[in-house]
Amino acid sequence: MRLSHRTIVPCVAVALATLLPRESIAQRGADSTQVKSVDLVVLIAVDQLRADYLDRFRPQLTRGFARLRGRGVFFPNAIQDHALTETAPGHASMLSGRVPAHTRIWSNSGGVEDPSSPLLDGLALENSSTVRGASPRRFAGTTLVDWLRARDPGVQALGVSRKDRAAILPIGRSQSPTTQAVWYVDGKFTTSTYYADSLPEWVRTWNAKFDLPRVAGQTWTLALPDSAYHEPDDAAWENGGKDRVFPHEPPQQPKGLASRLERVPWMDSVTLDIALAGVHARGLGHRPDAHEPDVLSVSLSTTDAIGHDFGPDSREVHDHLVRLDGWLGAFLDSLAAIVPAQRTMFVLTADHGVSPMPQRLAHEGTRGGRINVTPIAKQLSSQLRARWSMDFGIEFDNGLLAADIDALAARGVNVDSLARSLAATVSKQAGVKRVYNRQTVAALPNDQDAARWRRSLPRDLGWLIAGVAEEGYVFSDGTKAEHGTMNPESRSVPILFVIPGVAPRTDPRVVRTIDIAPTLAALLGIRPTEPLDGRSLAIR
Repeated sequence: MRLSHRTIVPCVAVALATLLPRESIAQRGADSTQVKSVDLVVLIAVDQLRADYLDRFRPQLTRGFARLRGRGVFFPNAIQDHALTETAPGHASMLSGRVPAHTRIWSNSGGVEDPSSPLLDGLALENSSTVRGASPRRFAGTTLVDWLRARDPGVQALGVSRKDRAAILPIGRSQSPTTQAVWYVDGKFTTSTYYADSLPEWVRTWNAKFDLPRVAGQTWTLALPDSAYHEPDDAAWENGGKDRVFPHEPPQQPKGLASRLERVPWMDSVTLDIALAGVHARGLGHRPDAHEPDVLSVSLSTTDAIGHDFGPDSREVHDHLVRLDGWLGAFLDSLAAIVPAQRTMFVLTADHGVSPMPQRLAHEGTRGGRINVTPIAKQLSSQLRARWSMDFGIEFDNGLLAADIDALAARGVNVDSLARSLAATVSKQAGVKRVYNRQTVAALPNDQDAARWRRSLPRDLGWLIAGVAEEGYVFSDGTKAEHGTMNPESRSVPILFVIPGVAPRTDPRVVRTIDIAPTLAALLGIRPTEPLDGRSLAIR
């Protein structure tokens, strides 16, 4: 395998392309889909990619992003239309067509962690901080993969990402042998016992060839001349005040390289490389008896890591996107050598955007800041534990204070009174726009913020208050850039469809990520197997 800081050369793409059959769905008779030449549907999710980035850096995004945009129908005003703009609910919405309240993936903490599905090859035991297992068991309902399999049980689905939740959630609950999800842990890619009893041989082969020290040990220098960047290279609020300027050197100790890779650009090139290896090994897009296309979901997580560390207006984010553009271009070239581009349908989107660094806003004289509710949650938890010697599940996450309200009520706590008291306390903090409780969030049908909370929270979820931050403010007890709120920058995502036979254009409509799946279903001529929250965008 040859990976460089400029491009990605997949380990198997060109060598094996000519060995695979080229029969298309168009040649397979009466059961062909509405878009008759599609053998593969590819979802590319770029974690924390705001839609405005594609215009801001457009003159320098001349490869992968330019190719997709030049061939696709681009929706620059797309949004995640729920309250908790986090990775897990964002990914769960993409191919399901349903809001978090209905997928039951309302937050990262309510995502894919599952001790009953341990990681394979002992990875869960090597590091005590590693998530001990992961699966889609919390996910409710179906996805595009299930709708395709209703007509063709042999449809293959592969999810790949650095993050477990990003690899797992777009493809849903399927536990079929034709479903695989792989993600990165401690320098290797793995999966869990939910999907297999042993690590797939193609993943073992890829891991054996991967040279972590060489890839993660590279110095991060600028990809373009210094004059190509308009952002300052040194801001006091970046990266916790450490290692703020280029070049960014690797750690002195090799044992830090596995975690370092997660926060430097090369991680995305590695993810794209193993995704291509999986397409080859699984034969995606090349099933001789196929009636419906296979599905590949690739989530690229490094924009999120760099965006959190350095902020959305940093030189580091700019440089990373330039590099990612090159890797995407090479990925598209290599994939086209396996499954021809004219028989591949692409969707590009993101799980959420990101809000500006509050410190940057303050430096520029703009109102903004951090709202820290964690001390209030900790104090409440401590008081309840002291009174009843038990944990009531008190947890604060981006405006939501969750709790086991049934257990509280069983001990005589007036839950509604407690919620009103907490709402009054939190409302006094600077930057808090509004705080709802269970009664008020349900009683305001025309309140857009309340509606987004309703779209986020399953009916039986226990919670006390749900807050809304003013623009420029984030719920945070740290120093990094944040998403998670309903601020426009955190809800902003691109949606771009590349559809064989459909002319490229920019569509200014405000659309939602829950519209992706019903749009794909309509294009492919299949019917969702359950009611959806999204709608087809009627692309022609």
